[in-house]
Amino acid sequence: MKKKTLSLLALAMSVMTIASCAGDDVGKLQFFENQEIDIGEVSTVESGKLASYSEQNPLKIALVTDSGTLDDHSFNESAWKGVNEFATKNGGGEINEDTNNVETGTIQTHYYQPAKNNYDTQGRLAAMRTAVSWGAKIIALPGYLFQPAIKLAIEDSAFDNVALLALDCVKEDSDNQNAPFEFSDKVTSVIYREEQSGFLAGYAAVKEGFTKLGFCGGMAVPAVVRYGSGYVQGADYAATEMGLEDNSIQMQYFYAGKFESTPRATELCKTWYDAGTEVIFGCGGAVYQSVVQGSNAAGGKPWIGVDVNQHADTSLGAAQDTCITSAMKNLQETTEVLLASYINNDMEWPETLAGNVVTVGAQSNNCVLPTPESTGDDGCWGFENFTISEYESLLSKIKAGKIKINSNSDNENLVGNNFGATKVVVNYIAE
Repeated sequence: MKKKTLSLLALAMSVMTIASCAGDDVGKLQFFENQEIDIGEVSTVESGKLASYSEQNPLKIALVTDSGTLDDHSFNESAWKGVNEFATKNGGGEINEDTNNVETGTIQTHYYQPAKNNYDTQGRLAAMRTAVSWGAKIIALPGYLFQPAIKLAIEDSAFDNVALLALDCVKEDSDNQNAPFEFSDKVTSVIYREEQSGFLAGYAAVKEGFTKLGFCGGMAVPAVVRYGSGYVQGADYAATEMGLEDNSIQMQYFYAGKFESTPRATELCKTWYDAGTEVIFGCGGAVYQSVVQGSNAAGGKPWIGVDVNQHADTSLGAAQDTCITSAMKNLQETTEVLLASYINNDMEWPETLAGNVVTVGAQSNNCVLPTPESTGDDGCWGFENFTISEYESLLSKIKAGKIKINSNSDNENLVGNNFGATKVVVNYIAE
């Protein structure tokens, strides 16, 4: 695949808008905001664009799972729903309930999970090659751990005619000290302003009346760090609006080191609730299960979900009703829109996407909280004091740029400066 020289437009999109910056000054917190791009809302294929495909010769779209499983009720699952929903809506097929793949219609799908104990770059690349052998022309790759695999795929002729749709990936080889590299024009990636979703959740929690909060993250990767930072910022902003004294909000803060429930995370969540923590934000794949266990053990304390509307997960049992909100990023919708963009542009990424990393957020309704109106889930709004109208007013201010939210994902810098908060005291617990 040929390398693509970034256009001036692409360069402009990759630039971070600096609101204020402390440079390398010791003891100061860097502040900047990632610049959002409008990718549109079109998720349907234009008439005639699939004319060369049939049920016997379908367009094949694959997904390779990141760390974790397809049914993580979070990142992998949301991306896969986007792939399958796109296929059924535009290809006329149906999802096979046994395989969870679309095996009929003009667009068919297949997911691949790297072999057990082989969740390294070579394991991911092997799963990607298997997808190519199946006949995939587009492969969705959810999660930053695919970055080094993408670098290798760009250099591998097996992927010459395959488009890669990366989610939460940037142009850094995380296997090699985050060494930078360039995408080819067959690759695009989207990242999110998770700090906006986290901000909304933290603001809502304090406006609801909670003063003792918790954050249980998965791995301290940029997306999770932004969620956590935004959560602190939102709590601090609400406390300031309410005229609360400095240090009036207590925040317990921990990264489990994995995107799954761990004994340490579960122990901490139980301890936090027992000690008076009123609500915990579970952020990072299946790590929310540790929060749920803590909530259940404490008699059903409130908790906050992530990425998707986790209140809609009926497998949670009693914990479904204690999920008071979720810091969402509309991964399913983004996946559908980007797939449509590729096919409608004659099986090429549009210039704004080809070889680029683009950022989406609240402006395109990609970083939000769920409401009954937006989700059809009447129980997803678990607040009694914080109202939907107050939320919508807050969201409109964020969209208009009237509220500035730090996009910094340097965990060490954030922790060392108490995330820039004055009303919130963060008790950061190392692994």
